[in-house]
Amino acid sequence: MSAPGNMRGECKTRTGAAAFMSNMIPLLSLFFIGYPLGRATIRTMVVGWTLIIVAAIHFILGRYFQTKRSPVRATQFLNRAPK
Repeated sequence: MSAPGNMRGECKTRTGAAAFMSNMIPLLSLFFIGYPLGRATIRTMVVGWTLIIVAAIHFILGRYFQTKRSPVRATQFLNRAPK
């Protein structure tokens, strides 16, 4: 007793669909895990490099473009005797 032709074709189609879905589930899970991770990594790198560049610019501008020193001097009053 054999199965009709359309039943064999349907079994092959269902087997192929099941194999396709079983391969797609891990791929989709990797995509859903990796997509936000990739975006977060890129955002972190941009913010980190921005902070490094701003710190370098701040150092350069602070080192070479200093303002005039104040004419007011701080003196110590340790050697004065109380009146």
